[in-house]
Amino acid sequence: MTDQHQVNSTIATAICDCLKDDPDPRIDPEVAKHIAKCIVSALTEAGFAIVVADPLVR
Repeated sequence: MTDQHQVNSTIATAICDCLKDDPDPRIDPEVAKHIAKCIVSALTEAGFAIVVADPLVR
């Protein structure tokens, strides 16, 4: 089973990284986590599943 906190944190980090060079103020990490949860929820409702990739499968 995928650790939901890890999934949300990874997405939130990506959101913050995307905006780090933006001239506007950086996004608050808590806001990024909320956005991440919304993204995961939307993907789940659409039938997608986020799982850890098997490093042996290429």
